[in-house]
Amino acid sequence: MPILRSLTQEYKRLLTESHTCLNAIPEAALYWRPALPHHDFSNRSSGESFIALAGGIEYVINGILSNYWDHPAEWTMRETLSTPARLQQYLTDVISLTSKFEATLTDDDLPKVIYLPTPRQTTIGTLLVERLALAAQHYGQAMATWRAFLSTTHHTAPPPIPPESETGT
Repeated sequence: MPILRSLTQEYKRLLTESHTCLNAIPEAALYWRPALPHHDFSNRSSGESFIALAGGIEYVINGILSNYWDHPAEWTMRETLSTPARLQQYLTDVISLTSKFEATLTDDDLPKVIYLPTPRQTTIGTLLVERLALAAQHYGQAMATWRAFLSTTHHTAPPPIPPESETGT
């Protein structure tokens, strides 16, 4: 499998698993945060972590495709994505953008140098791997916050997501 396709498939997997998780997250849990003294991770809700995951992917893909390095703003605010259904629609939009990206670039584009607004230069491949690692971290944080919600409210734990080998992907 080509490298670019592997990276975009991992993006899509994280986005799809996030979408699936939102089917089971009650609206009350979407933006719930644990009390500060009782946890070891940043004080971000599951919903905010899912937004950070998708928003970061959207930022990088739009930046590479159009050299438009602007963070998603008003359409990724908690007030706009106030329900699991709205957040799921945003995740679906980012999955579509990822498919467009995958169809536009090839592995030959991965070593190309790009200039970020930070200012920093890097290669497309390096940036995609860095964003994938950060997206996975946001996903893990969303799941940890959700489990913390469940443990403090005595809700039923979410069903585990089967490994790729069991889902047939």
